Amino acid sequence: MKHLKTNKFSMKYFNLLTVSVSLLFLTSCGSHLVSVNNDKKIDKRLVGTWVGSEKEEQLEGLEKNWEMQRNEDGTFVLDFRFKRDGEIQNSIEHGNWWVENGKFYEFHEYSGKTDSYRYKVLDKDQIKFSAENIDVAMENENYTFIDTRKDAKLRDGLSFDTALKVNSVKEEYEYIESNCSGCQFRDQSLSQYKGNMYDVIKVEKSDGSISTYYFDIKFFYGKL
Repeated sequence: MKHLKTNKFSMKYFNLLTVSVSLLFLTSCGSHLVSVNNDKKIDKRLVGTWVGSEKEEQLEGLEKNWEMQRNEDGTFVLDFRFKRDGEIQNSIEHGNWWVENGKFYEFHEYSGKTDSYRYKVLDKDQIKFSAENIDVAMENENYTFIDTRKDAKLRDGLSFDTALKVNSVKEEYEYIESNCSGCQFRDQSLSQYKGNMYDVIKVEKSDGSISTYYFDIKFFYGKL
């Protein structure tokens, strides 16, 4: 009978611990969300000034860069710069943004349209967006881009000191695909620098030049 009571106590403790861990997980997941006007929520990790650039990710021959100011009240100001066939254009857009069920929504006042994206916070200074429904004609069905916090120390992945922090090899490939259009894989190796392990990937650009990307893999190295 004494042994039975011990088992019951252990089971109650285990169930309590399981519930506590589950609540902690749910709380941490929702801790980034805050309510704004119209009962919508924003992810406060996305607030701030962000910059990005791309080449021929949407349309052939089109280059663009942008600066996005996402405010805590759910409004935004988007400053675009386009270049195509030697012609440069600028565009400034205003609107509202919010998140829901893991998706990012962007309402543009000028067009009256709302774009939607899946988003993933890579780290405190980088966010990856994958288009789901946007009001722009595109040649690339799997359009993705990365926003980088403007005031952050630039982590472009082009050296050990500016290596990108990732949680998996898949994230490494996704970053290269988003930032090196048309590049071909050439080599991949492990390297140690200042006591940390890095994944080093070499790719060949369309012009024949070689680019090397460095990824900080301490978050998952040796845990597979």
